Amino acid sequence: MNFTHLKAFYSVVKYQSFTQAARELNVSQPTLSLQVQNLEKQYDMPLLKRTKKANELTDEGKIVYSYAEKIFSLAGEMENTIEDLNSSKSGDLRIGSTPTLAHYMLPNLILKHKENNPNLKLQLFTGLSREVLGKVLDFEYHVGIIGRVDYPSNVIYREIINPKLYFITADKMKNKIRLTDLSDYPILFPERGSATREYIISEFQKKSIPLNNYIDCENASALKNMVHLGMGGAFFPFYGIEKDVKEGKYRCVEILDELSLHIDLIYLLERKKSQTVKSFVAALKGYSFP
Repeated sequence: MNFTHLKAFYSVVKYQSFTQAARELNVSQPTLSLQVQNLEKQYDMPLLKRTKKANELTDEGKIVYSYAEKIFSLAGEMENTIEDLNSSKSGDLRIGSTPTLAHYMLPNLILKHKENNPNLKLQLFTGLSREVLGKVLDFEYHVGIIGRVDYPSNVIYREIINPKLYFITADKMKNKIRLTDLSDYPILFPERGSATREYIISEFQKKSIPLNNYIDCENASALKNMVHLGMGGAFFPFYGIEKDVKEGKYRCVEILDELSLHIDLIYLLERKKSQTVKSFVAALKGYSFP
């Protein structure tokens, strides 16, 4: 069995995209496509339906994918076990989080945990909530601290904070508004994969409020700058905008619908006995976020 070809097939299905899978595996898209084709030739059967949805599985593909999930889950579990053989207060701890949380909320926590575990090699990576979740599922990150999204059954999660969301704008607007006041207002959203984006859109949908005017933006800094330039408004927790509001870059408007985002610590069920993970979970229980 060629595990490189199997990993290529598994990643295409998992990420629902040849482009995303190629990026994650650090190969070109033509190379990835060839690896999937070679796997199909090896088994002499089609695994993906050649339609507009290139990741739609054939019946045979569903069987192969179910085994691939088990194989790569076991491989990650083995790596985790081996790590724990060499770690208690030493070893590696790879944390994934969103850029806003990593910038405003995590530095003091990480500093304190590092001081209590001086031999620990601690690494912090950032990405959108769904990207971080994917890395946790792939055993690349030990833990994630992200905005809540839908989690698979093998993910353990615990809410650590529940910050209220505010609307920022450069326009003159009431100090307090409802979501219905924003149906025609230009709203700036983080790109797909953001927990904030998913949550806000779901709240609009629950209240049957149309989103008639919105723009997608790749990162938080650019998004805030677009708000400052008067291109629209965006939703943020106060800790992510406090400094800019004080400097007068834009206004902070309260949403009367009481929007708040669940921020969770997540890790795999397979890592539940990991000493590295247990130590970090314990540190979080005794930590108060600012």
